[in-house]
Amino acid sequence: MSTDTTLVYTGLIAPLANEALPPGSGEALDAPDRRDGRLYDYDPHLQMAVEVALATGRPLLLRGEPGSGKSSLAAFIARNLGYRYYETVITSHSSAQDLLWKYDLVRRLADAQTRGAQGDKAPLSDYDYIEPGVLWWVFDRESAALRGWHADSTCPEPAPAGEPNAELNASRAVDRAVVLIDELDKADPDLPNALLVPLGSMAFEVSDIRERPVKVTLAGGAEPALGAAGQAMSRLLVVITTNEERELPPAFVRRCIVHRLEHPGVERLVGIARLHFNRPPKRSFGEAEEKLAREIAKRLEALREERAASRRRLPGTAEYLDAVRAALTLGIGVGGGPAWEALQRATLLKDDWHES
Repeated sequence: MSTDTTLVYTGLIAPLANEALPPGSGEALDAPDRRDGRLYDYDPHLQMAVEVALATGRPLLLRGEPGSGKSSLAAFIARNLGYRYYETVITSHSSAQDLLWKYDLVRRLADAQTRGAQGDKAPLSDYDYIEPGVLWWVFDRESAALRGWHADSTCPEPAPAGEPNAELNASRAVDRAVVLIDELDKADPDLPNALLVPLGSMAFEVSDIRERPVKVTLAGGAEPALGAAGQAMSRLLVVITTNEERELPPAFVRRCIVHRLEHPGVERLVGIARLHFNRPPKRSFGEAEEKLAREIAKRLEALREERAASRRRLPGTAEYLDAVRAALTLGIGVGGGPAWEALQRATLLKDDWHES
């Protein structure tokens, strides 16, 4: 954890904490890219950004290099607050409607043809072909599970929709959620602009059924979420990440709370390594392990300085953790001849292996 004392917590939520992992090294190997919310190197500046987002109800836009920890923050916040958790990764083919709902027209046509061949003239129900998107589950879990169907409908109740992270969310707050929209910069600029209204109003209409709009509801008349200081805060947190491969529309950025995850220095890198790899009694992060982690951190910083001027890819925290994990497991020291050079090429240099 950071020892920065220049910024204090506002008290809206309690300082977030890491969860102890079982002893031994298997847990780290099972999940080299942790997305379960159990570990995160959290600092006061980031906590302030989270609190501002919860206080304003605005999305939290995280900027930073690939591998800087942007994608794993949302699950960490959700676990600490006991909020339901959802995520989606944006690609160049994603559309804003994908995050709201999809209509399975292909399956509907196939079902219509099958019924026609069998002489069945009973009408199909549009509800059966609605697939709720991640924001629908965030806004109104009950409505998403019913695909928008309600008791006043003349159509029969459809089969329940499958909730993402259903087992995890079963133990979380029904009316509170965190959603990760990962790598938004990979989308066409129309996608973030199309999200302005749904994220601003916390509501949208499903045009394929054209009945009740989907909007944020308080399940069972629940009270608004209260923070550690008894202040009301948003029951929803939308975390959006960008690697800044493409500039996001200014109108979208203006409606977000923005925080940049800066690359950590040597001492903080060592602290991150300790957080991930200290598993006593089977694997302790003692003096020897800390020395190795610091040497690799210094090598990482030297590589970043060498490459910064030529605008080449900069190795980051994720590559650093891979290098430390491999060195600890394989018993390889920095500068340890061909073995270290091979490890460095595989984890830190990658695209520039020939320069080693």
